[in-house]
Amino acid sequence: MKKNLLFHLLLLITISGSFAQSTKQAAIQRMTDSVKMAYLSEAAIQYPLLRQGFISTDVIGRGNVKSRLRGNEFFDAQSQVTRVRVNFNLPIAQWSKNIISANINYLYQHVDLNRVTNYNPGLPVQNTTTNSSTMTLTLSYNRVDSLFGHQVIYSANISGVTDELSAIRRVNGLVGITVPFVQTASTVFRAGLFYINDPTIPTHFIPLITYSHKFQKGNLQLFADLPSRVLLKKKLSERSWLSIGTEMTGTQTFMSLNEPAKPKHVISSTLELKTGPAFEYKVSKKVMFGISGGLFSTLSARIFEQGKAPSTYFIDNKRNSAPYANFTISFLPFLNSIVRKQE
Repeated sequence: MKKNLLFHLLLLITISGSFAQSTKQAAIQRMTDSVKMAYLSEAAIQYPLLRQGFISTDVIGRGNVKSRLRGNEFFDAQSQVTRVRVNFNLPIAQWSKNIISANINYLYQHVDLNRVTNYNPGLPVQNTTTNSSTMTLTLSYNRVDSLFGHQVIYSANISGVTDELSAIRRVNGLVGITVPFVQTASTVFRAGLFYINDPTIPTHFIPLITYSHKFQKGNLQLFADLPSRVLLKKKLSERSWLSIGTEMTGTQTFMSLNEPAKPKHVISSTLELKTGPAFEYKVSKKVMFGISGGLFSTLSARIFEQGKAPSTYFIDNKRNSAPYANFTISFLPFLNSIVRKQE
């Protein structure tokens, strides 16, 4: 009897000890995740690309368009563009110095073309409205390591781009390295170089420079993420921020043409600048609302055959600058990795 009692007592102690250890490890893990999430949320306020997701609407005012077909005058018109973009980041796995994540990006675009003056009777262009959708699925791998005693960040990803769910129209790949040179409480400076295997961009090697500086007075912070954005941001309160700057954006949409003199499957590619003020307000712990506006400038707007380089474009559109307004709902990080591997 005493023997059985002692056995059950030891078993209870063992189970209780294991349960307590597991509970302690779980509590430590939750605490670590909580601290990491708070740090990541703070970084995501400054760098919107780190946010869990967003829903954004651009309304671009009416502007004049001059189009040329293979170097000759094609048509003049006015256009008004509305865009809705939905983006979501999904952390998949994390272990040691490695992170695997996925990104889903959806773009809907509505273009209203009117007051058309056509210069090519053989290829008539009329007042029209067009709607297009593009979805990009990206799988990314990042590793923080060291090289020659200096911290480096290795990156690689693969993307599939489509305008329909039944087929992938295009596959792109990216590899690169980023080196942090300065990381202090007030200043961050990083430089990197990336190679992109994408036939629709003018250059395959893209340098990246990231610089931020927090001034001692005025709650001001400068961000220069070249070549994508330069802005000055002021913290108004614990929940609100005001900024002014310039951001480079762009779109790629797939089109099918039924004109004998043109390729059938083409890509419309734009490169644009958005310049003006922006205001963001933290609605709740994880939800941000943003509104911005100003001047929308088109650097290039070209159409070229799918699978060929942008330099082979056959339609070149010049669009005057126009006013724009943007409304965004975004979400600060709230998901941990789905899979956490152990060493």
